[in-house]
Amino acid sequence: MFLSYAKPFNQKQTKFIRKVAGHLVENGFKPRTLGITDNSTSAPLIKIREIINESHGLLSVAFRRGFIEKGVGKPNTNLTGHTQYDISQKWITSPYCQVEPSMAFQIDMPILIFREKGVIDDGILENGVVGSYIPEFDLDSSIDQYFESSEWNQLIIEWKESVLEYKRWKQFRSNVLVHHIISCCICEEKGITFDHLYKAFKMSIDREGYNHYEKFAVIIGVDENFESRYRISNHSLQSDYIFICHNVFKD
Repeated sequence: MFLSYAKPFNQKQTKFIRKVAGHLVENGFKPRTLGITDNSTSAPLIKIREIINESHGLLSVAFRRGFIEKGVGKPNTNLTGHTQYDISQKWITSPYCQVEPSMAFQIDMPILIFREKGVIDDGILENGVVGSYIPEFDLDSSIDQYFESSEWNQLIIEWKESVLEYKRWKQFRSNVLVHHIISCCICEEKGITFDHLYKAFKMSIDREGYNHYEKFAVIIGVDENFESRYRISNHSLQSDYIFICHNVFKD
């Protein structure tokens, strides 16, 4: 997974990001950050895009970076619907805390963003922009207690589930046998997309994890013509269905 954050400039920020990384490792993740775990001679955004494409989730920590002692938003505006506002005593974060989550969001990757108290909540840091809650943390409070809080633990659990689902979808989407099933569906003019097929697999697997080929066959409309057209040496639609279930959908 991709760990995005503004580079810490004080001990509290350093402790916080170390705790984040530690919790991620405990949850089975391998955090990757450009300049920390990965380095490149290419342009930063090219390498960032490469790491994101190889990841299944992104977690971002928008630390304080630059302090605005006295500032104004939309100064001296004279347009209808616009109002000047005060941004004094506020903080801005690294621009990469806007760029990296935005890149991940564009490919539907699960993202989780944390914003340090005082950081201006604009762009992707604004609640509701990406459709998920963006928690604010206060480094003047106990850092250890925050990582024991229900907010932190619940958000990580929910995000982890989304990451594992995204990983499963990517594996499904790139599976050669899945592509063959889609090709047969096209030949039979069934209009089955990858999304439809993915849902058909999930619907055919019960809560105990047992797969049911007969249910799957009904969902996608398998008949004798379909099964006879499904021609791969030493394969059948049923055997490939079972293989995909065991290699993609088993936790």
